[in-house]
Amino acid sequence: MRLNRTRPLCTREALAKERTMAMSKLTRRHFLQMTGGLLSVGALAACVPAAPAPAETTAGGEAAAPGAAAMVSEDHPLWVLHTNDFHPDYNDLIRKTIVDFATEKGWPLEVADTAGFLGGSADIQKIAAAVQAGDAPDLWMHTVNVFQMRQLGTLVPVTDIVNEVIGMYGEVTARMRNDTFVEGDFYGVPFHVRSDGGWARKDIFDAAGIDVTALKTYDELREACMEVSDPDNEMWGWGMTVNRGGDGGYLVNRVLNGWGAYWVDETGQYVEINTPEAVAAVEWLVDTYTNPQWERMLPPGVLSWTDPTNNESYLGSKIAYTQNAGTVYAKAVVDGNPVAPLTIYDLPKGGPVLESFNGLGGMNWLMIKEGKNPDAARELLMRFFTEEVLKQVYTVAKAYAVPAYESMWEWPEITDDANALAQKPAALDPTGWNGAAYPGPRTPQIGAVETANIHTDMVASVITGDATPEEAVQQAYDRAVQVFKEFGAPGER
Repeated sequence: MRLNRTRPLCTREALAKERTMAMSKLTRRHFLQMTGGLLSVGALAACVPAAPAPAETTAGGEAAAPGAAAMVSEDHPLWVLHTNDFHPDYNDLIRKTIVDFATEKGWPLEVADTAGFLGGSADIQKIAAAVQAGDAPDLWMHTVNVFQMRQLGTLVPVTDIVNEVIGMYGEVTARMRNDTFVEGDFYGVPFHVRSDGGWARKDIFDAAGIDVTALKTYDELREACMEVSDPDNEMWGWGMTVNRGGDGGYLVNRVLNGWGAYWVDETGQYVEINTPEAVAAVEWLVDTYTNPQWERMLPPGVLSWTDPTNNESYLGSKIAYTQNAGTVYAKAVVDGNPVAPLTIYDLPKGGPVLESFNGLGGMNWLMIKEGKNPDAARELLMRFFTEEVLKQVYTVAKAYAVPAYESMWEWPEITDDANALAQKPAALDPTGWNGAAYPGPRTPQIGAVETANIHTDMVASVITGDATPEEAVQQAYDRAVQVFKEFGAPGER
């Protein structure tokens, strides 16, 4: 990014300048230092030089009342955090939109990225610490659990903003509403649906005479992945892990629900995972990764994969099937990777008890309490809801970012891509399957269960021989109940 000759406000030297800090006080610099690898905060890179903002006037030419511009200052720059996903072009577009808007307004800016998926709750803890210290970011774009953030007292209600966006683009999807609407108010502004489901090499399955989209269960999918595996030529069918992380947790929860096991009841207040169905689901997962019968379909090191690994393996033509949030396909399209035209979206599978259950979560904009620039944050947030920016997002992140609002599904940026349009039934499913919270509502306690990786740890303990399936399920139940009680929920009957 080119800067003018004026010294930027957010050089490393300026950001490192001491601020007064009481025992409970946390500066921005300390926030970024403390989060470090835990929050994966990137370089304090986007530095916008101070430039005099044009004076705002009324229709009669008089000076307008002080607003956002009057609040943003060198002492209190607009402070924005955004997720850093696997898709660099998507990340760059988000960052560029933020920086361009601040430059246009003449506002000093601090902007940094946070990890898109995290195997713990460090991100939530650090934001909460910043709020408590009275010096928090203004905006955060992330997929983080809104209910948990709200219970920690970190979020500002944004109902008026969401209603304004609904007025522009139609009703928000059921899952996105369920994920952001708490006790009569929205606490996150749904930005876009983040695709989730299966991604398959159609050419490879077609060569074996298999229509992967016609398969309904993970049993059928496992057999199909075995059929197309050719390890001698470095092609493995089953590109999914149960290791800690977003992708591993997604598979565990899908299998649990498909086998008729649920973490919670319909109220979301009681843990229900200690059932024979949960034991059977764990046994199936452990069999998949440890039985020599299935070894030929498993890529080397699959049990140690992190969230980016399946993307890299798929883009490198090493796996025929994976579950992913869509970054893998979007990245292939943007880069002209030869796997892009060979890739199809596949609705996620089910099990012997529940075959079909869908709902797609997504990316939200969160306004953080104790942010110094709420009016400026709102202005920036609304820039992301212009048609120009939204269409750029859907173009750059093909089939990864799809609409969270009904009318956008008719836009050519969506309808011209079969894999984007194929997700419409899942995104608009009125049941709004919501992962570990199903069949209950999203709650802070179930969010904490997921960020504590209790689901993936349950499976791992059996794979490593530390527990039997029955013991692992009971241990997971006990841990979850403890978490629920810590959040003030009964947890057990």
